[in-house]
Amino acid sequence: MSEVRTDRFVTGTVGRLPRDAVLAGAHALAALGGPQVPDRAADLADLAVSGPRDVLLASRAASRGGGASVMSSGGTTGRPKLTYVAHHQALERLLREWRPLAPGDTLLNLFTPGRMWASHYYMQSLAERVGCDTVPTGPYGPGEVADWLGIFQEVGVNTLAGTPTSLADFARGVLDGGSGGAPKVEKLIWMAEPWAPAQERAVRAAFPGVRLWGNYGSVETYVMATNTPACDLQVLHLMPDQLIESDDAGALLSRAGDGWTVPTVRYRLGDRVAAAACRCGRGDGLRVLGRADDAVSVHSVVVRVAEVLDLVRAHPGVREAQLVLTRADGEGRAAHTVGELCVRYAGDAAADEVRQLVLRGFYHLGAVARGHPEAVTAQAVARVERVGRTDKIPAAVWRGCPG
Repeated sequence: MSEVRTDRFVTGTVGRLPRDAVLAGAHALAALGGPQVPDRAADLADLAVSGPRDVLLASRAASRGGGASVMSSGGTTGRPKLTYVAHHQALERLLREWRPLAPGDTLLNLFTPGRMWASHYYMQSLAERVGCDTVPTGPYGPGEVADWLGIFQEVGVNTLAGTPTSLADFARGVLDGGSGGAPKVEKLIWMAEPWAPAQERAVRAAFPGVRLWGNYGSVETYVMATNTPACDLQVLHLMPDQLIESDDAGALLSRAGDGWTVPTVRYRLGDRVAAAACRCGRGDGLRVLGRADDAVSVHSVVVRVAEVLDLVRAHPGVREAQLVLTRADGEGRAAHTVGELCVRYAGDAAADEVRQLVLRGFYHLGAVARGHPEAVTAQAVARVERVGRTDKIPAAVWRGCPG
């Protein structure tokens, strides 16, 4: 049987799957409550796109008998979505491709526990399966780190796991407290958000020679792609037996075979994903370009939140940044129509310098600002807003209508 990689998908697809495996997966998903398979379905394009409710029903049915943890998506940009995550967490599949931990390691787990967010428990299960020690603390602010360094050194912490935000906070705490008493950190495990340049600089300054191991996934799908110290930091590699179709409305993931947390056929991810080459030479590389719904209209000028933030975060005087978006006044406006866009950032760059950087980088925003100076602004703060449940920095924070 030929593979699902026809001309229709060559430029917009990462990975390969046999057609019969895709159809078998679609029938398995339908039997668990997912979309029905059309009688004449012969290819990927004939199958329905699935969504969070399909995953909820299928994951609940698939985990009966073996048990599961009820988890939810992060809720960073939208309403949390429930999933029954099987206790095995697809770790056998993952460890064939990606093994950042080894017996003898001691992992400091900086992912936030509780509130049905999966990352903390995923790291605990991974450490248990590999056979290493864990210190399950959750995140620290930079000012808290110095008081704990002696304990972490005493128990032999050599690996940290967390979001780039949490890892950078910990690194800044180490740098602020001096090197005395700090554990010798050799490895960082990261996921859940992209790295900002200043965050990477902080962890490499605090932990010289540290090796970074990343992965990409969601609560609904669990791990889809991995990154190793040999990779470009922003490139991940799709695990085998999977296929991702690129789509501006959100990439579509399909899988084949057993051992995953849930059958997945054309599941609509919340991200835009594109194929990418990697310095490591492995195939099936991809980049996560940002959320699929992050385009906003500022006085009729459309920009993507991720692109604005990429520009701002590249500035050496910016540590972290997010956009504060004020909805345009008036009834009947589109959901992403913006009256005011404020770049809120932490760092020592001057606010006007950051504002001018955005206006130069996005020519049409400059034209808007000449007529509406209040439409694009910048604000320096000690720390940008975070999601308490996940310790991630939301790319955009929405406010009500001005006035």
